[in-house]
Amino acid sequence: MNKKTASLALLALLCVTTLFVFSQTSSQFPELDKNGKPLLPRPMPHLVYSPTDLAHSGVALPASVGGATPNTSIIRIGDATKMTVFVSCTQNFDLVMTVYTADDQGQSNPNFIVYNSYIIATNMGSGAQQAFLASELAPTVTSGTLGAPVRLPQLAVSFFEKNDVATAGTCTDRVIIGY
Repeated sequence: MNKKTASLALLALLCVTTLFVFSQTSSQFPELDKNGKPLLPRPMPHLVYSPTDLAHSGVALPASVGGATPNTSIIRIGDATKMTVFVSCTQNFDLVMTVYTADDQGQSNPNFIVYNSYIIATNMGSGAQQAFLASELAPTVTSGTLGAPVRLPQLAVSFFEKNDVATAGTCTDRVIIGY
C-alpha cells in the first residue's frame, strides 16, 4: 500500500470517528410542557392551563370544615419565573399548593414524589380569586390572608382547595405560567 492510499484511509477513518462521536445524543431530555413541547426556547413567554388541563373544573368541595378537593394535575414549572393561579369557588376556601420532587429530573416522564404541601392563602372569599407566585416578588393574593411565602422555582406543583365552612360547594382552577 502506498503512502497516498494510507493517508486517504487514515483521513476516512478520522472522518467516520468524528461523525460517530458528534452524532451521539445527550441522555439529558428537555423538560416538556403539557403539550409535550420543550420548555425553552419559547416563542410565547406564557403557558395557560385550562380547567380541563388541570382536571379541576367544578370539582366538589366536601361539606366539612377542612374538607378538600382532589389535587389538580401536576404542573411542571422548573424554569418558570412567575405563576398566577385563578380559583373560583362557591364559598370561602383555603388555597393549598403541593410541591413535588422527582426521581430523575432529566427524563421526560419522571416519577413525581410529594415533597410538601403549603397553604398559600387562608379564608379566600367565594367567587373568582387569584394567587400570584414568582421568583423575585413576594406572593400576593386578591383576598384572604397570605399563608406560606412560597417562591419559584419549584420542579412541579399541583393545587387543591380546603373548605372554610361546613357547606358543600364546587371549585374551578386555571393557571398561567410565565417563563
